[in-house]
Amino acid sequence: MIKVTLDDGTFRVWNGREEEWASEAAAGWSPLEMMEGALALCVAKSLQAIMKRDDLEAEEMEVLLQSRKAEAGASRVEHFQVEVSLPSYLNSEYQEKLLKHASMICTIGNTYKRGSEISYNII
Repeated sequence: MIKVTLDDGTFRVWNGREEEWASEAAAGWSPLEMMEGALALCVAKSLQAIMKRDDLEAEEMEVLLQSRKAEAGASRVEHFQVEVSLPSYLNSEYQEKLLKHASMICTIGNTYKRGSEISYNII
């Protein structure tokens, strides 16, 4: 699980062991946790960008992300579950609109949803 919070204008990212991204503890993150973190941070930054465009500022938010690996076939992530907690002063209609737009502009999410080609080369 990956958690991204915005606190006093600063994003902080933790894995399920409460190790903070970009700290020495983060050196132990697995590739799966890094992938989850990329998606969670992309969603959080997309939400922030849309709010800024709308002349709103969020000092707090939380994005929780869990993934589920496929039980059969190639080793891969089959499902991502993203849950977002936004400031309570935003009405529910705006929160839904905000999340919908963030899901449309998040590059990482769009890549995971639509897939991409990967090239492997020896250099």
